[in-house]
Amino acid sequence: MVSTSLNVWAVFRFALAYPDERHLARFRALGEDVPGTLEELRALYIDLFEAGLPQPRCPLLESAWLLNRPAGDVLLENKLFYQHFGMEIHPQAAPDHLLTQLEFLAWLDHCIDAGNPDRESLERARAEFLARHVAHWVRHTANLARKADGACYADLLEALAAAVESN
Repeated sequence: MVSTSLNVWAVFRFALAYPDERHLARFRALGEDVPGTLEELRALYIDLFEAGLPQPRCPLLESAWLLNRPAGDVLLENKLFYQHFGMEIHPQAAPDHLLTQLEFLAWLDHCIDAGNPDRESLERARAEFLARHVAHWVRHTANLARKADGACYADLLEALAAAVESN
C-alpha cells in the first residue's frame, strides 16, 4: 500500500526551486514578506542563491560550507549515496546542491512509504545523510538569507532546518 502522506522533502524541494508564479502565490498566501512581482522574486532568488563572487551570499551547495573536508570527497559521497539507493541524477546536477539532496531525501521517503521491505535500512540512511550532508549547514544558510533581506527564503530554510533537526 502506498502512503498518501505529504513528502516533506519534496515540498521543500519545490519551495526552494527557481521561482515561478506558483511560488509567488504561495508565499503571498502564507503572508510572507515577498517581492511584488515574479521578476523581483526571481531577482532575489538569483541574488541570494546563484550569483556572487566568489560565491552567492547564501550558497545552496554543501561544498561551500566545508571547513575540514575536501569538496571532492563530499561530492563523491553524495553520489555514492544516490547510486546505492537507486536514484539517478541529471549529469549536470551538482550532487551537493540542496535541491539534489532534497530530491534524494524525498526518494528515500517514497521508498519507505511504498512499503520497501528494507525500511530500517532506508531510515538509517536518511538519518545518516541528514547528519553528514545537510544538518551542518542549512541553518547557517537561513541566517545568511535573513541578513540579506530574503525573509521569505529565510523562513523556508529555517523550517527546513527544523525538519532536519527533528529527524
